[in-house]
Amino acid sequence: MAAWELGTVVKLFRKHTGLSQAGVARMVSIDQAEVSRLERGLKQIRDRRQFVQWTDALGVPEELLGLLPTADPHSPDSTGRPGMAATRAHGYAALPEGPGQLLLPAGRSVSTTALPALSLPAASFLGDSLLLDSRPELSAWRAMPMRALIVANRTVDGAMRQFVIDARPASPGGTASDPVDIPAAYELDDLTYGILWAMSGFEAALLGDDQALYTSLASLTVLPGTPVASDHGLTEVSRMLIGSETAARYILGHRDHLGDEPVFWTREQRGEEAATWLFFKHKYRYLERMAPRHPDGASGRGFCVPDAAVAASPAYERVLLFLAIALMESFGIRTWVTDDSGFAHTDGFALSRGRRAVIASWVRTKGASHLAVTARPGVLRTFADVTGHVSHHSATAAEQTGQRLAATAEYLGLDAYWLGRRCAQLSAVGTERLARPRSRLLGLEGLEAACQFVSEQLVILPRTRTAPTR
Repeated sequence: MAAWELGTVVKLFRKHTGLSQAGVARMVSIDQAEVSRLERGLKQIRDRRQFVQWTDALGVPEELLGLLPTADPHSPDSTGRPGMAATRAHGYAALPEGPGQLLLPAGRSVSTTALPALSLPAASFLGDSLLLDSRPELSAWRAMPMRALIVANRTVDGAMRQFVIDARPASPGGTASDPVDIPAAYELDDLTYGILWAMSGFEAALLGDDQALYTSLASLTVLPGTPVASDHGLTEVSRMLIGSETAARYILGHRDHLGDEPVFWTREQRGEEAATWLFFKHKYRYLERMAPRHPDGASGRGFCVPDAAVAASPAYERVLLFLAIALMESFGIRTWVTDDSGFAHTDGFALSRGRRAVIASWVRTKGASHLAVTARPGVLRTFADVTGHVSHHSATAAEQTGQRLAATAEYLGLDAYWLGRRCAQLSAVGTERLARPRSRLLGLEGLEAACQFVSEQLVILPRTRTAPTR
């Protein structure tokens, strides 16, 4: 269990015990209003001591606590938006030495995922890598067919820092007996944690549905009103993939009618939804085919990301959303972000101004894709008004791409300098050894393109604060 799931646990605890919020409040010596805020997601317990106090009171076994933050540098400030207070790179509570697990929390669609993890002291730090001594248990873990992690522990300035790597050798000729070196770029923080969270959650769902998903994709029909998935036994992630694939195929089928500089509207508000751009293979291919023919032209993509969505998202999810936005920019698509929640229910669309609009929505559509093509003047004017308003009132408006990315980072409560530095480190070593996908439907092309682009665009930013890692 993770800190951001505590509100759900409290609600379940009260349901099964019959206690009121006031009764729970008395158990942990706080006000009833604080319990209410916790259950509604308006309050999060990030201090480890407070969290343990809660779990002791609720009777949660210690072995289920997983990886807990010692503090959250991005917790909402008095305005309700995440802050950017400086912390050191060892903000995550260390996994205990020996075999254990990294418990990754559930999202809105992603289920809780437990990754086996073997944590060992690093024998040495050579160049930009940590080295682990050969030992029998290490070889056994590297032969595991499932996703598992090897974690290197290193004390720096009196504090424990941890570095993670996929247990299985990434190179085709690699063997379980090869020496283990872990790039320093794989330090566990909001960036690497977010990557592991999204990849592991997507992968577990897709592999679990493999046979049914294969059948569903083979018979996929791209027509208006098509259900996202006919088999209601599929996981929510599989339904996300089918819905996304349906929308992508539909838009691509009308690509020639959208001109050289189409304008897009997207419904992703959180990192969980946006991470599909980074990891779903078909979405990267879609971006390649839909890239504007004149990268410096008027093509753009609008996002509606209300303040409430930002404040409710953990830092690692906000990092994923930032990277997805950066990926759009890397294809020459200018991005706009509005905090006006009035646009939250606008259908996703691709618009050729004054000519045609292709409507294709799958995010938050309750199981049915919204697909249509229209040339009706009234609809075209409405969509043009949406993108026009958002482009002229974007919270991340700037002429230069790097400035827009920096503004996006600030809007999401992230440190642009830290993002540029960490993306440069990951780009230098690649992400294959960190999060190699097991599913043929997932890939790392989008993630690596985004990291490379961020490292290029934010490299010139002066350092104004300590990098926020947890």
